[in-house]
Amino acid sequence: MSIHKASGLWCKVRKGRRYYFERVEDDPEGVRSLDQWLEVLAGREPKRSGAFLVKDACNEWMAHKQSKLDDGEISQDTWNEYFKTCEMTLAAIDKGTEVARLNPSDFSRLRSQLAKRFGPVALGKHIGQVRSLFGFALDAGLIDVPVKFGPGFVKPPAKRLRKQRAERGKQDFDADEIHRLLKTANRNWRAMILLGTQAGFGNRDVAELTTKVIDLDAGWMEYPRAKTGIQRRVPLWPETVEALREVIKHHPGGSDTMFVGHRGRDFTDEKRTGGNRITGAFKPVLKAAGFPETGRGFYCLRRTFQTQAEECGDLVAVKAIMGHSASESDMSARYRQEVSDKRLRRAVDTVREWLYAAEVKP
Repeated sequence: MSIHKASGLWCKVRKGRRYYFERVEDDPEGVRSLDQWLEVLAGREPKRSGAFLVKDACNEWMAHKQSKLDDGEISQDTWNEYFKTCEMTLAAIDKGTEVARLNPSDFSRLRSQLAKRFGPVALGKHIGQVRSLFGFALDAGLIDVPVKFGPGFVKPPAKRLRKQRAERGKQDFDADEIHRLLKTANRNWRAMILLGTQAGFGNRDVAELTTKVIDLDAGWMEYPRAKTGIQRRVPLWPETVEALREVIKHHPGGSDTMFVGHRGRDFTDEKRTGGNRITGAFKPVLKAAGFPETGRGFYCLRRTFQTQAEECGDLVAVKAIMGHSASESDMSARYRQEVSDKRLRRAVDTVREWLYAAEVKP
């Protein structure tokens, strides 16, 4: 039996799951907590005395998410998002508040604070996660009645999302803009920009890329996308192969990832609290090419690929390269076992012809 410092509760870990018991201040010797632990060993769910608090709900939810992370059902980035949601919830609602005493005014205050920090899309995501947090407490039998969120604790309407997209303006790059980026970028960013343009690589894709999944001699890359677990098989442009060879040739070592910055740090987040460093590191690249630092980011290259690759007329091949996960109702995707290399090449070659125009030979 040990003390969970963040919550002040006695706890015990068994088979990857953390069990929480009494507050240390209420059970200083851990006697009642030990009795509850014996209930766990006997196969029964322990019942804690005292009120179930907001911090307890967060701890239980994160313990549940940790087990999913350990089982490979969610990614570290997703776990980080849930953890951040708990932090913001506890910043707006006192952690010692009884869940049963929560009322719509608490969630109105939380929504107001979230709206000051995030745009409509991110706001809607965090609201959904907060609802999931307290929904889990109900489903797990930790509370007896549903939490009263009130009519205002809802995601922004679709009209607001459309308005935001219009205000953000262009979210892809044209061919001339990509050439501007390639012209001023160093070898690392040149390769990353090409991967984003020719294969729809996102921030995490390039941050966690390793040489193990690339066959430069054959000009192919094959691996499951970290975010979705969908297998991706990607034919590489000659320009991309050449750029990756340069990166490997000058790799400083010290990291298994393909891309390492000038200070010897890769682009993953060592503390596992913020996903990766691509977003911030790409801003100087944009600035060097004469772009404003706001409005577009590295992920816009992924949107560029999707937009241009669809001109090949084979959306299935485009989705395969992007690593998109199909919906459960898409029966064609469930029955389809593979997409031929010929179709994949046609998709990436369509983008190459668009980018290099007259320079590209049949």
